[in-house]
Amino acid sequence: MKMLDHKKGNAAGVQSFILTIVGVGVILAVGLVILVNLGAGLDADSAAANATTAIVTQLATVPTWIGILITVAMAFIVLGYFYTRQ
Repeated sequence: MKMLDHKKGNAAGVQSFILTIVGVGVILAVGLVILVNLGAGLDADSAAANATTAIVTQLATVPTWIGILITVAMAFIVLGYFYTRQ
């Protein structure tokens, strides 16, 4: 019975991790859409348009880091499963 409870705990941890990553991805996507639309309504050579373009360019690199984060976290979850297995 103890082993079954441990597997449920591990599955709950994976589920919460996946939901967190999906939430961050959705928030990032919505933020990028808003920034792009905001930048489209500004004058082309204004400081605000340049700043918005710079922010969008910098935030565009975040999905790469999310992929790396998912890979590392899943490796730790798998290692944790085998490490605590009896």
